[in-house]
Amino acid sequence: MSTTCLVVLTDSLYLNGTIRTLRSWQAHNPNFPVIALSRDPIALQSNELASLCQERVLIDAQDYSDISPYKKSRSKRHAQTFFKFEAFRDFGYERNIFLDSDVLSLREAPALYANNPSYLLAARDTGFRKTRGYKGHPNEINSGVLSIGRSLLGQTTVEQLKAIARENPGRSGYNSGDQGILNKWIHSYGIPLEALPPEYNLIKKDYTDTSGLESCRLLHYCDRKPWFPYAGERGELEALWHNFTDEQR
Repeated sequence: MSTTCLVVLTDSLYLNGTIRTLRSWQAHNPNFPVIALSRDPIALQSNELASLCQERVLIDAQDYSDISPYKKSRSKRHAQTFFKFEAFRDFGYERNIFLDSDVLSLREAPALYANNPSYLLAARDTGFRKTRGYKGHPNEINSGVLSIGRSLLGQTTVEQLKAIARENPGRSGYNSGDQGILNKWIHSYGIPLEALPPEYNLIKKDYTDTSGLESCRLLHYCDRKPWFPYAGERGELEALWHNFTDEQR
């Protein structure tokens, strides 16, 4: 029986990305049990998603109804990112690996599932820019790729994260949203953290920028999502996303 599971968070808008993320992971890494989380029952009914998952879990959005998104335009979807806290639930494994649905696996990523005593593994956010109103810390992790050890899994962690989101959500940007809350939690509770190398979460907002691609293990598309319709010319990294096929196994 596997001691590690792979966790993804999806909905109908991100379903195509989730499927591509899972297929690319399985092309290069062990075939861990997959747990798909969603507050969207239609997404969970996808036959293709079902074929890739061992478990599909419907999130009760009511559990998050008392958590408000930060006051910013276009922030309605941002509120749903708090559902990422569900990746810290205990599904019966020693380690949960979480991947955002805009991550493409290009090579094996053994550090995420090695027998490592660290509780939490994550890469620094190379796109971090401290703003004048930011009250956090200079070295922030990006929450798109996480490897969560057994001691952090369970209801206690989920409630700690929800409490911070409810009581100290921040105003905007890096000071709020799931990533801001996770970073506050790490510092507030002294969570043991091992920083992964940048190639484990190579963050790209400019899809014509191919620097670091030769050693990249997990490529993170942090701007417009490559599966969304786009009238402009595709960058090289977007082409990489679209050209991924099962033959690359």
